[in-house]
Amino acid sequence: MQTKPILILFLINLLTPIIANSQFSISNLSEIAKIKSGTTYIAMKDPNSEKTKEYIEVFKNYWTISKAEFIKYSEIEKYLSPENSFLTIGGYETNTEFTRLYQNGSQKHGINYSNTHIFLELWTCDKKYFTSKKKNKIFGNGDKIQVARIELFTDFETLSNPDLLYQSEFDGNGHIRNWGPGVLKNYVQALMGYLAKNESHSLYTGSSNAKELKKLKKESLYIPEYVLTKFNKFNGNETKKHDEKDIFEDFKLKYILLSGADLNHKILTDTTGFYYLIYIKSSTDKYINVIHSLTGEIIYSKYKPLSYNIKSDDFQDLQEKI
Repeated sequence: MQTKPILILFLINLLTPIIANSQFSISNLSEIAKIKSGTTYIAMKDPNSEKTKEYIEVFKNYWTISKAEFIKYSEIEKYLSPENSFLTIGGYETNTEFTRLYQNGSQKHGINYSNTHIFLELWTCDKKYFTSKKKNKIFGNGDKIQVARIELFTDFETLSNPDLLYQSEFDGNGHIRNWGPGVLKNYVQALMGYLAKNESHSLYTGSSNAKELKKLKKESLYIPEYVLTKFNKFNGNETKKHDEKDIFEDFKLKYILLSGADLNHKILTDTTGFYYLIYIKSSTDKYINVIHSLTGEIIYSKYKPLSYNIKSDDFQDLQEKI
C-alpha cells in the first residue's frame, strides 16, 4: 500500500538570531537611555578612506543622540563596554526546508530555500557578556541587543556573498541601491526622530501623512532609476529592466526619474525641499517609502510581503493616498 504524506514541516534555521520588525525598526527601548549617555561607535572598513569622508560628515552633522566615533570593523571588540553602542552593517539568513512526514514515520527532505536580509543596525552589548565568567569568551551576534534597524536593498551578488559589503568602503561600492550620503542623511534624521520619541516602530505597519501627500498633487515626485531593475526570482538575474510605460501607466502625478548619484546630490544641495520615493527589496519582502528631503520624514510607507519587483499597483496605491 502506498504511503501518503500527512504533514509538511517547515524547518527554519536562523544563522543570526534577530527578529525583523521593519525597514525602520525600533525596539528594546530600555537601551536608548544608555545610548544617549554613552558613545556610539560607527564601524566601517576604513574611516580614513577618501570615499568615507562625505558619509562621516553626514554623521557629524545629523547624529545628535550621542557622541559618535568612527572605527574599523576589526576594532569593535576593542570598544565593547556596557555604556557604548555601535552602528554597523548586519544581517541574517533564514534557511527553510520542506520535509514530508509519512504515516509510517519516514521522512523525505524537499526543497531548501534561503533568504538573506541586510541592514544598518544600531545595537548595544548584552550585559551578560561582561558578567560571564567563561574563559576565552567570543563576542557573537547573540550578544547584541538590537535597538534600531534600517533595511538595505543590495544587488543579488551581495545577497549571495554579504562579505562584499565588509570588503567595500562605506559607500558600498555600488552594491547598495537605497544608499548614498544624501539618503543616509535622511535616514539618520528619521532615526534620530524615532529614538527621541522613545517609541517602538515596525516596518510591517504602513503609514501616511495625508497633509504632506496632498502636496504631491502640485509637485513632482523624484524616483531613482534603480526602481526599474527587474529581478528574476528563479536565477537572481538583474540585467533586464521594466518598461517605464508599463510601471507608470496609471500613475497620473508628475514624476522625474534620476540616477542614484543625482538623487543624493539633490538631497544634499536642494534647500527648498522635495519628495522622493525609495523602493527596498529585502529578500522576499518589498517596501515603498516616500521621503521629504529636508527633514527625512517618511510621509508614506507601504510593506508588501512575498513581492519582489516594483509594479504599477505600487504607484496606484500611492496615488490613492494622495
